[in-house]
Amino acid sequence: MSSMTKRQKEIALIALAVVFLLALAAYSYFSVYAPAKAARLQAEQTLSSERDVLMALQTQLKEVPEGEKISTSELQQKVSVEPLSELIILQIEQAELISNSLVKDIAIAEAPVVLPVPVEGLENLQAVQTTVAIEVPDYNSITTFIKEIEAMERIMIVDSIDFGANKEVTAADQERELVEVTVAFSAYFRPDLIALADTLPKVDAPAPARKSNPLPQNDGTKFADQEEIEEAPSNEAEVDVDVNVNVKDDASASKAATETVNPNVAGINTTPKHKVIKGDTLFSIAIKYYNTKDGMAWIQRANNMRDAKVMIGQTLTIPKRP
Repeated sequence: MSSMTKRQKEIALIALAVVFLLALAAYSYFSVYAPAKAARLQAEQTLSSERDVLMALQTQLKEVPEGEKISTSELQQKVSVEPLSELIILQIEQAELISNSLVKDIAIAEAPVVLPVPVEGLENLQAVQTTVAIEVPDYNSITTFIKEIEAMERIMIVDSIDFGANKEVTAADQERELVEVTVAFSAYFRPDLIALADTLPKVDAPAPARKSNPLPQNDGTKFADQEEIEEAPSNEAEVDVDVNVNVKDDASASKAATETVNPNVAGINTTPKHKVIKGDTLFSIAIKYYNTKDGMAWIQRANNMRDAKVMIGQTLTIPKRP
C-alpha cells in the first residue's frame, strides 16, 4: 500500500477544512441568523401595526370635542372623603315623605370595602352601610321609597330588600295592614384623601334652633343656665314686695322667702310630685327641676328606681336638692 504524498495530504486537509467551514456556516445560518431575521421581520410588522393604531387613535382624539373639567367638589358628590351620614339621613327623610311611608329605625355603620379582585388605588375605600326599617301602605310605596334613595348623587348599591306579605283581604271593610320593609344599601367614601377636605359638599340644613345635644359631651345644662340668668331680672321685677312686712331677723326672712317660692321648684322644704306624661324622660325631668343631669340619681334614689325608665302616668317624688 503506497503512502500518500505530502501534497495529497495537504489537499486532504484543505478539503476537510472547507467542509468544516461550510458546516459551521450552515449551522450559524439556520440556528442564529434565520431566527434573528424572522424575529426582526415580526417586530417590524408589530411596529407597523401599532403605528397604524396610534395614528387612528390620534385621529379620533382630534375629532372628539374638548370636554369641561370636572371639579373635585362635583366628584365628591359621588364619592366623598367623609361619610356624610347626615346627607343620607336627609335623603331617607325625603324618601319617607314622598313614598308616604313611616321610618321605624335607621342603623348606620362604617366598614372597609373588600373587593374580590384588588384594584390599585382603592385599598382605602370605605362603605357607609345603612339599614332602614319602614312601614308602607302598599308595595308601590316600596318602589317609590327605593327610587328616591337611588336618586342620590352618591354612588350607592342596594344590598338587600326584605319584606313580608300581608294577610289576604277577604272583606270590603277589612282594614289593610301596613307592610314592614327593611332596606339595606351602601354608599362609599375615601378617608385617605385628606387634601380634598376643603371641597367637601356642604350639608344644606338649617342651624339648630337652640336645641341641646343630650349626649355626654353636652348634658343639656348650658342653655338652661343661660335662660336662668336671662330670666333672673324679670323674675325679680315680678315679685310683689309688701312694704308693711316686719322683718325680725335673718331666720324669719329666710322662712318668709321660702314660703313665697313656687312649690314646683326643687330645693324647698316641700316635696313636689311629678306625673310622667308623653315625651318625658328621667333626663328631661332632672333638667326641669334641677337644671343638671345629676338630678337623675337623686330622683332614682327617692323613688327606689332600679333604672332610668319611666312610664306614662307614673308619679315621681322630686326630692330636695342635696
